[in-house]
Amino acid sequence: MLSLAACGGGSSQPSVTVPPPPETVSISALPCASAPCPIGAGANWQYAASATGTTNQSVTWSISPADAGTIDVSSGLYRAPNAVPSSPTVTVTATTADGSASVSTTLTIQANDPLGSVTYSVLPSCTGSIQNAACYQLTVSCPGVADLFAYLKVNNPTGTPVGTVLFGTGTGGTGLYDDPTAGGYEYGSEVITDVAGAGFNTVQVSFGGPFNPSPAQPNGWLQGPGGVRRLACRYATIADWVYHNPTIINPGVSPSESNSAPMCATGNSGGSAAIVYAAYEYGLGTNLNEFAMIEPTSGPVMTRIDQGCSAASASGTGSVCPNSSNVASMTYEPADASVIDEAYQASGASTPTPCTSAINGTAPPAGLFLSDSILYNVSNLPIAFPNMTVKLLYGDLDNSNAVPQGMTWGESITASSSSPNPFFQCLQGVEHDIPSSPVGTASGDQPIASDIISLCH
Repeated sequence: MLSLAACGGGSSQPSVTVPPPPETVSISALPCASAPCPIGAGANWQYAASATGTTNQSVTWSISPADAGTIDVSSGLYRAPNAVPSSPTVTVTATTADGSASVSTTLTIQANDPLGSVTYSVLPSCTGSIQNAACYQLTVSCPGVADLFAYLKVNNPTGTPVGTVLFGTGTGGTGLYDDPTAGGYEYGSEVITDVAGAGFNTVQVSFGGPFNPSPAQPNGWLQGPGGVRRLACRYATIADWVYHNPTIINPGVSPSESNSAPMCATGNSGGSAAIVYAAYEYGLGTNLNEFAMIEPTSGPVMTRIDQGCSAASASGTGSVCPNSSNVASMTYEPADASVIDEAYQASGASTPTPCTSAINGTAPPAGLFLSDSILYNVSNLPIAFPNMTVKLLYGDLDNSNAVPQGMTWGESITASSSSPNPFFQCLQGVEHDIPSSPVGTASGDQPIASDIISLCH
């Protein structure tokens, strides 16, 4: 309550009592423009709330129905159940500390994470090693995360294409596969030339790097906040756009073409993870049936983020190449942990550092890292990809966690009916960046090209 007394001389004036404003609370940081927001099974969302009319800004979070996932009553971190429930609409409520005010919003759980949208323009010139390409700038918009620039470098074969293949680079994918001077690979151009020579459209995906976007995007598709899984929407949305726009990817095809099938993809390290998120969490390899074949190389490195972001003494181990120098520990090295941290940080920020802190012994928010992992539903294995072929490549000199992380995923899936189990291949004398292995000795580029040519159909 607030009491006001008159000022100045003269007779005393009665005090005026003004009632305090009523308490109100509002929810911010919705994962979409308006409710109900779609969210994939097993995914998470960090809700936030603000209160007015009170000095106590804390709120208590709850959901209805009570079994429609979990929510941290204090922090507002919501995690959807691992399967779509019979009643997929969930009400999320924030209530003030004294219970006098509350506000609610709704979300809808669906089988896959929601894809975003793309707008594009043609660039006047291209960069990289391979000539005679067309390049495009894309603005990618995904639910709950900031818009991001992406770039495509497209080469078309002579005559009618037999399919389309996407190529991605490591970490946040800022490089160009055919450009070793800008985050690409020493023999990336040879991979692409061989694949194009077999009649495929080749589509290199870059989130910055040689195209010098403004503002700069040093973290590529992993630029947070939002978390790794939600940020993977950016790559998945691009792949979906490529699939549904065959006449943009190749103006020479018939206008009656409805898609770019067969569409296949390869990417190294972080690029392999982007592909697998797209195939599984975003449905391009399951119910949408857009990927016919994928070849993750040196990964996917984000199979179990919860084990990667943990102290080595508490982490699990995974399979490795026989007679190799691979390490079996799933725990990320500090440099890798900082990459995961970036997925939770705003552009230019250096906090929070949930993965680095977890490696150093600070417990992360409950369920966050498992929810953001590719294998978020560890109780429902194997994963089925009935119409998609999977080939996994590893180097026996790779001493990062990419091998055990990647093999853990491969051992957890069933691929297409024509290849009921994924193919594993360990390459002798090859390190982490497989497409940079020299031709003629321990060649990493030749298996990639030959696999795509023989399996992308």
